[in-house]
Amino acid sequence: MSLEEDLKLCVVAIACTLLLVTVPENLIHVQLDFASKYAPLLVFLFYLFLREEEKSSPLPWYFLMIYATAGILILNIIDFFF
Repeated sequence: MSLEEDLKLCVVAIACTLLLVTVPENLIHVQLDFASKYAPLLVFLFYLFLREEEKSSPLPWYFLMIYATAGILILNIIDFFF
């Protein structure tokens, strides 16, 4: 893994975390718990501990962060309206 790929993954984690911090509080007025709010950063920490230096691709980790963020937002929006 190169430092450039790690930085790209870190930027995605920060962007997803910012979405999870701002959108529920400002648009639907819901407070998320710690694990939901910081799920992308937790995924990034798991990536740092579980990656293999030679043959690991960060692409599944990108998808995991983005899908986790989308899932948390969708479930909270559904919970808010129903």
